Amino acid sequence: MPSFIDQYVLKVHGACDLACDHCYVYEHADQSWRAKPRTMSPSVAQQVAQRIAEHAGRHAIPTVRITLHGGEPLLLGVARLRELIHTLRSVLDGVVRLSLHIQTNGVRLDPAFLELFAESGVQAGISLDGDRAANDRHRRYANGRSSHAAVLRGLALLRRQEFRPLYGGLLCTVDVANDPISVYEALMEQVPPRLDFLLPHANWAHPPPRPSGVSTPYASWLGRIHARWIADGRPVPIRLFDALASAAWGGGSGSEAVGLRPVALAVVDTDGSWEQVDSLKTAYDGAPATGMSVFTHSVDDLARHPGVAARNEGYAGLCATCLACPVVRVCGGGHYAHRFRPGNGFDNPSVYCADLKRLASEIPAARMRGIAVPRPTDPTPPRVHRLPDGAFDAFASGAGTVQGTKALADMQLSLTRALVAGLDPRHDSTSDLAVAAAAGRQLLMELDSSHPAETAEVLRHPFVRTWAKDRLRREASGGAGDDPQGGTGDGPRDRAHIAGVAAAVAWHAGVTTRLPLPVRNGLAHLPGLGAVRVDQAEHTTEVTVRGRSGPPHGWIGVRRLITPWLPVALDDLDPYRVPPAGPVVPHDDIALDRLSPRQWTAWQIALSRAGRELTLLVPAYAAPLRAASRVVVPVRPMPGDPYLHALGGRAPFGAVALATPTRTTDTPAALLRHFQSAKLDALTDAYVFFDTDGPASLAVPWRTAPVSPREALHGAYAQVALAELWQARAGAPPREGTPGGSRGRERLRSADAAAAFRRSLNWADAAVDTLAAGAGTAPAGARFLAGLRTAIDRLSAGPVPAAAPGRAPGARRAGSST
Repeated sequence: MPSFIDQYVLKVHGACDLACDHCYVYEHADQSWRAKPRTMSPSVAQQVAQRIAEHAGRHAIPTVRITLHGGEPLLLGVARLRELIHTLRSVLDGVVRLSLHIQTNGVRLDPAFLELFAESGVQAGISLDGDRAANDRHRRYANGRSSHAAVLRGLALLRRQEFRPLYGGLLCTVDVANDPISVYEALMEQVPPRLDFLLPHANWAHPPPRPSGVSTPYASWLGRIHARWIADGRPVPIRLFDALASAAWGGGSGSEAVGLRPVALAVVDTDGSWEQVDSLKTAYDGAPATGMSVFTHSVDDLARHPGVAARNEGYAGLCATCLACPVVRVCGGGHYAHRFRPGNGFDNPSVYCADLKRLASEIPAARMRGIAVPRPTDPTPPRVHRLPDGAFDAFASGAGTVQGTKALADMQLSLTRALVAGLDPRHDSTSDLAVAAAAGRQLLMELDSSHPAETAEVLRHPFVRTWAKDRLRREASGGAGDDPQGGTGDGPRDRAHIAGVAAAVAWHAGVTTRLPLPVRNGLAHLPGLGAVRVDQAEHTTEVTVRGRSGPPHGWIGVRRLITPWLPVALDDLDPYRVPPAGPVVPHDDIALDRLSPRQWTAWQIALSRAGRELTLLVPAYAAPLRAASRVVVPVRPMPGDPYLHALGGRAPFGAVALATPTRTTDTPAALLRHFQSAKLDALTDAYVFFDTDGPASLAVPWRTAPVSPREALHGAYAQVALAELWQARAGAPPREGTPGGSRGRERLRSADAAAAFRRSLNWADAAVDTLAAGAGTAPAGARFLAGLRTAIDRLSAGPVPAAAPGRAPGARRAGSST
């Protein structure tokens, strides 16, 4: 579970001016609201703020999100609400970045409230279930009167230019009795910046309404909206759909409704009591209670409460049915409150299990299918790449197979498609970079429809994935590092890189096109192909691509090594060739820029020799390496620099970052080590290897300081492959034509190799034991460790020549360490 809490819901008013019959506060099992104060007092607000500030300071939390809630928070009135917001800001500003929100039914929204929100930096989310007929099924006044017209008046105010930045989005509770397309269209008429659809709160004691004869009515309802949303070009983010797609490729869902990543959230009721998430009110009377108060307990105390911990246990908190389900990583067992059944509490699948299974399969598959708008009449089902039978175990116990490696590459293509499709298509600026981003996205969509093979070829390029993954990470974190005005900073330039991706597809497809490309350090880049040198210091430049008939003026191409041993490109141009290490690290200090002809010749020789040695000595590894490797990135040699070691582990699948070869460089070992790391990274994109509550660090023999379980597994996997290489080197016959005087040196090399073999094997053996004993492995991780153990036992039983007397293992060929 998380060690901190960074999201809070404050119940500032305990009453409501509507009588919604699906409200979890007033209409479900927990009725504790009856004994609580009507409003949150200033003393409670002050104490809440101090508790949050204390917790944020202790854990160095960068941003805290607070949502003002109810009941109906606008019943507090403008004056009381201003006082409460002032209290929060006076305590928290300067301690932590405060993201303030309010969730309201909108019927009382007026210019006075919106002016308060504008001066206080508050975003307003509005609850609306669709058109009048849909909304009036549940959201009515106590006398039965419709609330729809009042909500629309409030939304009209939010859409005004001066208040538009305050518009947080719309929240819609699903009712399968409503027509989904009518609901979607009615919501879109309000021009929301984002949407969210909530499954109505229900559990096994009080199941949701289900039309007879329909097994998955909620998945069908949401699926129709998803198809329409995709056909419309995904005009606004829809939280549930984006959460499912994000969880499918291993990211956090950002939602309690789906996914396994913990959601660190706490609720404060009007009396100052700490409560668990509100939706638990649907389970039984007193379900959300903790017995704690902001006056008696800190946020750290709350985080340790068993009920809070139970909601954030990942796999450990799931029932046996969920653990055996193939889509559990995506749906995460569904909303915790929806699992409740009298008699065994929350140890059940969600009451929406069948619907979630379908949504968790179909929505990510549709996202992964492609960027282009799907044709409604296309009968071809969405294709999601998976490993063939036996491939996982083949990877675990050694090199894997060429077929499995190609399938892994296909899975990475699916992931890249999902990443690119998940990028925010909106461009609120009219800058030249925003225009380039819009033109590039449109062209890419068209080319993906007309030239899917060529689009896939470009999306397979490792640095397209690097770019998209980092871009999506920035968007998920609120655009960290972006220019807030949509101007010419790195954020807008990164968004506009999609134009370079589209231009590269046009090149491969032989399509003539002209479009603006972003300029970075005097170059406009086409990933995988090269760059156009630009003389003028502009943010964008118009580039004409004439297919393969000839490069544009000022063209600098990516060099390619033409050899049967290792046919790869050597990319010293792409701006995304070195992934950021957390905070953005400029590649200029690490990656080498354009190599001289003499340097390029040295790289050709080194890579060709490395490919030949691997092919002759460890063909089982060399064949998959050739099948997957697309590009080598030359980086500066930095002996002992931990960042360089980490670089190989972060290079995307299909790419290898290597230091400039020298006479003492072991390029074959470096290629093998980094290839193992890239394969394992790709596997962890598809499988969960470790439980969330595993140890933070483990001791391994090749590092003086403890490392994470992930690093330990990467190191052990690399050492097994290196042991195979050293074993082959130790047993290799003398090279043809070796003079008699050199045979002693050959025997010495063989002895050194034998010592290095035993060292790598011992290191791998110790690391696998450590991981198996205390890493908290998930089922896939345990299976992978079992395969590694098989490989280690196999190598231990093989013949190895004796080491030279008096020589320490690793006295030479230090390039084998991880």
